[in-house]
Amino acid sequence: MVRFGLVGVNTSHADAFSRIFNGSSTQPPALDGGEIVAVWGGDAERTSALAAEHNIGAVVNDPSELPGIVDAVLVVDDTGGGASHAGLARPFLEAGLPVFVDKPMTTDYADAVALFDLAKRHSAPLLSCSALRFAVELDAARAEVAAAGALSSVVAVGPNEWFYYGVHVVELLGAIVGVGAQWVHRHVFPERDVVVIDYADGPTAVVQTLRDAKYIFDLTAYGAAGKASFEVVDAAGFYTNTMRQVLAMAETGRSPLEPEQTLEVLAILTAGNRSAETGQRVSLDEVRRG
Repeated sequence: MVRFGLVGVNTSHADAFSRIFNGSSTQPPALDGGEIVAVWGGDAERTSALAAEHNIGAVVNDPSELPGIVDAVLVVDDTGGGASHAGLARPFLEAGLPVFVDKPMTTDYADAVALFDLAKRHSAPLLSCSALRFAVELDAARAEVAAAGALSSVVAVGPNEWFYYGVHVVELLGAIVGVGAQWVHRHVFPERDVVVIDYADGPTAVVQTLRDAKYIFDLTAYGAAGKASFEVVDAAGFYTNTMRQVLAMAETGRSPLEPEQTLEVLAILTAGNRSAETGQRVSLDEVRRG
């Protein structure tokens, strides 16, 4: 049984992941082989309530208490939209523990690079992604996407703002086309963002984050032989699949994603922010150079 520590309670993901591993007062756990045994959160009342609802045995006063009593860590604290992630994750990576960092991995690209470098130095498995990376509908659509042939264009749509929520739809795009984005051009409108992403020797992608449309995650890929389209609706499915990957990482010591995959998602988001400021397209190499 892998003993997980949960770091942060100020997001619905804390409830979702706790329910998957520990169950709740109304349902059993969704996965075997792992359990959240300890939790830290900045809000004492919220932390105690979550621990009681999901039968988490220990509430610690400081994250530094977790090494030694857990085998792996879930960093989900949502302070600053992910601004706390790097600082919270570092001590666990230095201790060699497997670490999952919720989306977005960091709010600064250089911090994410530094975390992966730290993980490598300490042989600590590290995974960060949007749960949409492991959506049930995406897996079901892979054969249809392959049948569409060489891709010309991919259109991906998600809700809300560009960085904190846009990570979901950019992650979904990356799961289909892989890495190789060259530049990003973000067009900002009052209630939506339309972002063009060009891939080397690959498709052109259009990512839209819509604040004036129905809450939806949708992707359509157009290829030489046809098209494939799917909508992600099974939230329980993608949360459970993601925690299944985290559990496997803790058991095997191997992350299911290469660092380049996560870093490219963050580079696209960062380039989109810079493009919004300048009105021009921004290369990912510029982001990587800092």
